[in-house]
Amino acid sequence: MLGLIIGVAIISYFKIPLETLMVDRWSVISSFLTELYNGNYPYFAKSHRGNYPGPMPIYYLIAAPFHYIGELSLLSSLGYCIVTVILIKKTTATKHLNFLIFYMFTSAYMIWEITTRSNLFTFTMLVLLVLNAFINLDNKTTLKFYGLALLTGLLLSTRSVYILPYVIFFLSSLVNQDITFKNIFLFLSIAFIAFTATFIPFIYFYPDDFFKMNPFIIQSSFLIPTAYTIVFIIIAIFLTFLVKTKTDKFFFSGLSLFIAILIYGIYYLVNYGFVTSYINSKMDISYFIFCMPFFITYLIYVNPDKKTLATH
Repeated sequence: MLGLIIGVAIISYFKIPLETLMVDRWSVISSFLTELYNGNYPYFAKSHRGNYPGPMPIYYLIAAPFHYIGELSLLSSLGYCIVTVILIKKTTATKHLNFLIFYMFTSAYMIWEITTRSNLFTFTMLVLLVLNAFINLDNKTTLKFYGLALLTGLLLSTRSVYILPYVIFFLSSLVNQDITFKNIFLFLSIAFIAFTATFIPFIYFYPDDFFKMNPFIIQSSFLIPTAYTIVFIIIAIFLTFLVKTKTDKFFFSGLSLFIAILIYGIYYLVNYGFVTSYINSKMDISYFIFCMPFFITYLIYVNPDKKTLATH
């Protein structure tokens, strides 16, 4: 499996020029970092397809090393390498492991992401690893607790859609009394401060520009109206009360993301029509990849040999 991932990345590097791609995530990263390097406000940058940079600051910080070495397919591959290692380490039932690896091996979206230098799976996998560490944290007052809170805030400053699994994990932990109100308040306060701090350099150096164009404005103006985001959060809150076990957290997080992207897709089909939305790529159907790491992890949890991420 790892050989396949590496092989696809190598082929992408030598055989698929960036400029030929209809997917512009690589270009969004490149244009953002180029403008920032030149001392310009980066959220005015446009990709080679004319799109503004919607993701938040930490997204570009993580992507920067891969951009500067000249191959973002390595960033695309990272998430799939992580989940492959987890599958091998955490799943000992051969039949179950073979099924999951076969599923990954035949997943068209994995090949698509690496060849187009997309990175939805990788960033979602990073978020998932932090959330998994949170639910396995026994002592809520250790340095690790504060470190995870810091990472939680920083990773939210990649894509706002991750607020949905955050709601599922943190609210369900409180409802099911896995954590006290005091500790969850402290955890989320640290996370919020870390998240907010990632925007301070832009507000300080580009105060006027920031309030004209920022990821919140871009997402609400060019992606989907803010009212829909509120609906997505309400749905996530409702799903929280269906969570009974650690396993459920992964399933309902994936479900909340799936429902949100489905509604997003319906919104575009209704407002722009099938041809504009799907054929002309007004709607980004690849967003459904957001839910896959959570569903895959759920499958690992229901492994019949009972060896799960939560107990090892």
